Amino acid sequence: MWRANIAAGSGVAARRRQQRLWLLLVAVAAGLGLSFLALGTAYLVGLAQGERERQRLMLELEGAREEMRAAVARAAALEERLVRATRSGAAVAPARPLLRPELEPLVPLLEQRLAEGVAPERLARAIRAVPRERVCDVPIESKTVAVAITPNREAGTRSFAQGRFVVSARGTPAKSPSGRTEAWFDPAQPVELTIREAGKEPHTAKGPLPLQHAFVVERREYRFLAQPGERRGTLEVQLEICDYP
Repeated sequence: MWRANIAAGSGVAARRRQQRLWLLLVAVAAGLGLSFLALGTAYLVGLAQGERERQRLMLELEGAREEMRAAVARAAALEERLVRATRSGAAVAPARPLLRPELEPLVPLLEQRLAEGVAPERLARAIRAVPRERVCDVPIESKTVAVAITPNREAGTRSFAQGRFVVSARGTPAKSPSGRTEAWFDPAQPVELTIREAGKEPHTAKGPLPLQHAFVVERREYRFLAQPGERRGTLEVQLEICDYP
């Protein structure tokens, strides 16, 4: 009998162990299911959040593109307005006040000296210091100068201002009606006047007659004037010396 009792107790214990095993398996399965469910839920939530973030970024990108298009349109409109305003301003810009003819050549000189840094007060003092009448030496020195017509021929020279300056001239050969080259210069063509002072760079003037050239040395103005001479092939050169200014 006691063996039957032992056997019955062993069966009960086995069933209990089996029940506990099943409960453990069920618990493990339930835990795994909950884990998979949590992971799936998190995955779905992540997908939903990612989609919402993607849509938000797409909206922001489209907004930025729209702002850029609007900015480009505003810039183009401003540029067009600037072009129209520039053209309109050029069309209606007030004309420079008319000056008397004798003042026109003075304006560029004043602008140039101001641009070089000369103070306006100095320019004003210099203008006020110019006497009303020129103070010049008398008489005006006048001499005949032969004009050279070939590059390799030495030009004739004449001295002026008590030998301080040496003047020579060169011109273009005259042509006869038949086209033959003459032995004298053509007074209708430009001539070249060279004025040399010992130890200094020569002064050169070129142009049609009458030809005038002036320069200042030690507050004295030397004004040379060349005109066709009475004798063919010559120039009449005059020198006028005045105080400067």
